[in-house]
Amino acid sequence: MPLRAAYTDVDDLELLRRSGEDRAAFGELVRRHQAFVHGAALRITRDPILAEDLAQDAFVRAFKARDRFRGDAAVRTWLYRIATNLALNAVTRTREKPVLTDEHLVAAVAPGPADAVVDDDQRRWVRGAVDRLPAVYRDALVLYEYEDLSYEAIATRLEIPVNTVRTRIFRARAELRRMLQEEGR
Repeated sequence: MPLRAAYTDVDDLELLRRSGEDRAAFGELVRRHQAFVHGAALRITRDPILAEDLAQDAFVRAFKARDRFRGDAAVRTWLYRIATNLALNAVTRTREKPVLTDEHLVAAVAPGPADAVVDDDQRRWVRGAVDRLPAVYRDALVLYEYEDLSYEAIATRLEIPVNTVRTRIFRARAELRRMLQEEGR
């Protein structure tokens, strides 16, 4: 029987449990979630090569910690958390900031209709302004605006209370509005 067919009906948690004795079971987990884990790291780092390294590191860490997985969340969620924590650490450690190009953040801080056309100059300004935010505000705002995470998911990822997430996002937007007014934009 082909290897992949042996795992067709096996759920992720069972694959994780089997992976101690059966390395191919963990290989199946990697196959199922590799693109997802890579995408999570890529959204934060904006560097495909670094994201690939971080995704691989996430799976290595997951394999080493497989016996400590309590099953409080889905295996996919656990892998996502490992990858995003590694990516956030990498961005912080290297003092690189995510490259932000989405237009909806401009609409969140700038007056006017949300569907207004945003020019390149304004996008560059927003990227620079977000980069100048204190890291605690920037991280929460990026996770909310660019990864489209809920307050609860951000709280879990950053290991802070939900109300702290709300406060940080509110303060980040207020600071961006202040910068916007200060520079006459």
